[in-house]
Amino acid sequence: MEPIPEVRGQLDRLSALVGDGTDVGAYLMAVAKVAQAVVPSCVGVSITIVIDGEPYTVTATTPETAQLDAVQNMTGGPCVDAVATAREIEVADVLDEQAWQFFAQAATTSGIRSTLSFPIRDVDDMVAGGVNMYASEPDAFAGDRRMIEVALSADLSEVVSNADLSFRTLEAARRLPERLDAKEKVDDAVGALGELLGWHPDLARARLGKAATLAGVPAERVADVLMAVMTDG
Repeated sequence: MEPIPEVRGQLDRLSALVGDGTDVGAYLMAVAKVAQAVVPSCVGVSITIVIDGEPYTVTATTPETAQLDAVQNMTGGPCVDAVATAREIEVADVLDEQAWQFFAQAATTSGIRSTLSFPIRDVDDMVAGGVNMYASEPDAFAGDRRMIEVALSADLSEVVSNADLSFRTLEAARRLPERLDAKEKVDDAVGALGELLGWHPDLARARLGKAATLAGVPAERVADVLMAVMTDG
């Protein structure tokens, strides 16, 4: 199972926000591999985040998985309800599902027979998102769901919080590319200062930040100027 290209690119950039070398995309894919190891018929995993009370899919292991998430967002489904109610929801067999019939039909068409969904909490114990697991066999998660949830939910909550995926507001989410651009510019300038002046990264970052604060301008603007000077030089 591999993430869709559009998601992989954004996750690569999100990893920069963690700051401890964590590859968020690789970590989330590891979650999928763990689920598949425990439940061999698990064919898809998606992870959502909550923005203004709405669950947005941040990563999905296949395009089909993301499409099923979209169906849930339109007509309801287990992951949507798991996030809304802050509880685990297992669908033993979508053929017997009555609450989300449109989702059940879409899942059946995609070869899915059972699902397991559970919420992800942040450091404030608020629901930050949810995990949705899709399997090709009925009752695939019977007996294993608690082990999967306990094994994954705590670590996922930490990564989701550290990666700042719980945006709380749509405006904050929309500003993510801007924030990532700013961080990348500052990181580039810090690296260049280290090479040119022999400064330790911490010293370069501190001096750049202080200079920006004293001048009342964003740090990334100072980084732009420095990079222009050093590049021309």
